[in-house]
Amino acid sequence: MPQEIISKKTKANLEILTREAVLKSFYLAGGTGVALQLKHRVSLDLDFFTKEDVDTKTLIQKLKTLEKFSIERETENTLIGIFNGTRLSFLKYNYPLLFDFREIKGIRIADLRDIGCMKIDAISSRGMKRDFIDLFFICKELISLKNILSLFKRKYKSVNYNMMHILKSLAYFEDAENNPMPRMIIPASWQEVKSFFKEEIRKINNK
Repeated sequence: MPQEIISKKTKANLEILTREAVLKSFYLAGGTGVALQLKHRVSLDLDFFTKEDVDTKTLIQKLKTLEKFSIERETENTLIGIFNGTRLSFLKYNYPLLFDFREIKGIRIADLRDIGCMKIDAISSRGMKRDFIDLFFICKELISLKNILSLFKRKYKSVNYNMMHILKSLAYFEDAENNPMPRMIIPASWQEVKSFFKEEIRKINNK
């Protein structure tokens, strides 16, 4: 029997959020955004982004009328919590989308190239094992790391990123070593992922 990308409960919760128009100004990205498109691993959390301000008070009120919702963190334009057993995050994200959404069953999902850029951004601050794995599959299935890095510079052109630091972070795995390995649907080992990035960075640096 094929393994589910998201659990039945998460799928049901996603359907509730879509049906009740909670997500009308948001798009899905993060690991689940990758997994729903590439079907490479199981993903547990739902990460939603918007370019608009997040009215956390109204959002909390709406979520609590639908199902049980407990708040983990609420700050300006950020809400993270547990909705009927599923971890959700709602974030204002100021950086532009370079590509059109993909829509799956009424859910707007960021293009894999945009999510790839976001994964590089996450890795540059403190990469989790799942971030490296998701980026690995995006590179294997869709676009080279070199080309994603070019898109990254466009997406985050308002940020003065040190590209040398970005390249180093893509071959720095110490922070991720003790993270649990995601439940994979398409087989891939952590060693394979690390070897891929080391080799890609070596090739980029030698050009």
